[in-house]
Amino acid sequence: MERCANIIANKEYQLYLQYNYENEINRPFCKHHFDHLVAVARLTYLLLLEEGQPYISREMAYATGLLHDIGRWKEYQDGTDHAKLSSELAGSILKEAGYTTYESQLIRKAIAQHRTKESEDEHRSPLSKALSKADSLSRTCFACESRDNCYKLKDQPHQRRFYF
Repeated sequence: MERCANIIANKEYQLYLQYNYENEINRPFCKHHFDHLVAVARLTYLLLLEEGQPYISREMAYATGLLHDIGRWKEYQDGTDHAKLSSELAGSILKEAGYTTYESQLIRKAIAQHRTKESEDEHRSPLSKALSKADSLSRTCFACESRDNCYKLKDQPHQRRFYF
């Protein structure tokens, strides 16, 4: 998992996490800090294993989860689609971390699609589908202090119970 360690040590990555933190200080709902990114990374890998996708390595699954929301801060500022921006920002980080061009393309496409709904017509890889599902499953809505005011609660799988 050396390449994932390289992502975490990357100065750009750390800066984007800081931007997320600063833009969510007063946000009562789910935050997009490192804890969320790690939870999504773990769940992405677990879902891939459960679905029998051994060709996607643990390092690729974790990189995807660690990077999927790094552009979230910009969405708060001006409405930029954070999935697309996170995919763009991930490019140089993945290269510096030692991922191949092919791995980077697969990871970046999954990040760009992580908000795509199953019903939409765009082709989605197993990594993209696992990331999207992991992002939803990572939430612990049943234990959230802001659940009564949450605008997304009805769409979350963790309304009443723990799934993973």
